Amino acid sequence: MPLTKINAKIAFLLFVFAISTIFIIYSENSGKYPDNIPGNLSNNSTNANVNSGDLIQKKVSNTSSDDTVIVYPGDSIQQKINNINSYGTVLVYPGLYKENLVVDKPLSILSKQGKPADTVIQAADPKNDVFHITANNVTINGFNITGSQGKAGIYYTGSNGNITGNTLVYNKYGAFLKSSSDIIIRNNTAFRNAFGIYLSNSSRNTLENNEANNSSHCGIYMEDSTENELDFNVANSNNEYAVCLKNSNNNWLTSNNMSNNELKVDINGINLENSNSNKLISNYISNSWKGVDLTNSSDNELSKNRVSHNYFSISLQNSNDNKFLNNTIELHPYTFSITLGNSQNNIFKGNTVGLNKETADMNKEIKVFYTPGSRNNTIEGELYTYHGKGTGVFRVK
Repeated sequence: MPLTKINAKIAFLLFVFAISTIFIIYSENSGKYPDNIPGNLSNNSTNANVNSGDLIQKKVSNTSSDDTVIVYPGDSIQQKINNINSYGTVLVYPGLYKENLVVDKPLSILSKQGKPADTVIQAADPKNDVFHITANNVTINGFNITGSQGKAGIYYTGSNGNITGNTLVYNKYGAFLKSSSDIIIRNNTAFRNAFGIYLSNSSRNTLENNEANNSSHCGIYMEDSTENELDFNVANSNNEYAVCLKNSNNNWLTSNNMSNNELKVDINGINLENSNSNKLISNYISNSWKGVDLTNSSDNELSKNRVSHNYFSISLQNSNDNKFLNNTIELHPYTFSITLGNSQNNIFKGNTVGLNKETADMNKEIKVFYTPGSRNNTIEGELYTYHGKGTGVFRVK
């Protein structure tokens, strides 16, 4: 056979072999599914089984701080917390979850809807906290947290956390900060707890735009706490005090509303006990037995507050070197605006009676009553009644 024909046949056979090889490789792989197919996991069904969240967990468990796990009704929130990496997000769908949760790593735990009404976490054991947080950088947002009769809805010891947009109801403590700093507590509603918000040995925290109402003891309570800011909070109709500071120094309270529906004996506004160098500015305190009550407290400044329709408007006992500047004091029905008991070196300047027409006949002047041991106080006006034995009354028109 001529050489040219042999070469042509060889070329043809090589071409056929190449085409056959490509076809075989394609046929072997065409039946395989890709490892990840978008859309195979549906997050839209509230009837998803208990393992649906686990599938998502497996998918993201080896990723970094962008981890997100989904919790459906029937899932365990605690299981998701245990399995997720630090700085991840636990996203909880609406439903009722009966658990006591322990959070020991930085996390964001969020309700899917951001609405406390439809995402409820109830204490499985009412003797323990609903949330027990012992880590920094934890966010809790958008839950109804209830049922801890012996402890707290949210217990937090750590720093740089966020407690926002929650309803805290029927707990001993709505939110309890212990040895915590730089925590933001904002836009929460705490009601029908023993204490709405409680700070112990905590500093540099911000409480803003919260409601702490109908507590059996106190709306907002601070002990051994310093340099905290309370701004634009509402603490109404609490059974002992709206706000109480005990052994707490250098705190700021600005533009808070501390009121009661009606004036009752021993339901009080704000109390400072053994607390120094605090500033109370532009707060509204009304319908309390004692509007502002200082005991063994010094170097505090109260300015531009409105103290209205309290039985005892401002009372000081064993309290020295405080400043009361430019406050509005409306009487109802006690005769005296300010009472001083064994209190010295306090300054009262620029305080007025307000323009309330309903109490115009009663509120024509500010009267300051002092008892023995109250010396060297700076009071505008003149002494117009001296009772003897170190007591008397100043009239400030």
